[in-house]
Amino acid sequence: MIEGRVVHKKSNALEITFHDGPGDPLAVGVQGRGDGRGKKLGILFGFKNGGVGSHTVTYRDDSVFNVVSKDGAPSLFTRTDGSEIATITRGETSTATLGGRDIVHFRPAPVDAKTVELFRLILTAPSGEEMGRMDVIRRVAGWTLSRALDGAAGELIWWDRPGQPLPVPILGTRLTLDRPPVGAERDVLVGACVDMAIGLRPYVSAMQ
Repeated sequence: MIEGRVVHKKSNALEITFHDGPGDPLAVGVQGRGDGRGKKLGILFGFKNGGVGSHTVTYRDDSVFNVVSKDGAPSLFTRTDGSEIATITRGETSTATLGGRDIVHFRPAPVDAKTVELFRLILTAPSGEEMGRMDVIRRVAGWTLSRALDGAAGELIWWDRPGQPLPVPILGTRLTLDRPPVGAERDVLVGACVDMAIGLRPYVSAMQ
């Protein structure tokens, strides 16, 4: 299981922290870190509470990649040297590809793809092998569908600013995998979580 929880940084940027067990986080994704000054000011003043932009993911080994969320166009995941990890083509279902080769398919769960608490997606490899599922958490109760709530409600909104706090549009993601990811799969899955939770990109028709 890889669980990502979203909070607001003091800069007002959304931040998602991924854990795959106890100890240091697996990775941290930050909204708009690769954006220009104008977009960063929009985040700071609360005008961009998630959405399209150039977000970054930093793993615990300090390796970094970029998640470029786009409106009306495929999302792009790249390394810091500009090399491509994957392109995500979104629609009724979504597919991650590299050089014309499929990496991961995202499709809605056959039952309860959309509830008040969460969106549920099924992950499959190009061979058709089911890799696991992804939950995109919409309400606090969504965390309880697999385990007891652990006091996370207080972490979901940044309260340390004057006036009303900004809501977190998507509270987080939960990957439940049937096997360890191989090759580019880990980057694609973590990047997709950032793209959905911070970029607010719909990966299946139930999310639109």
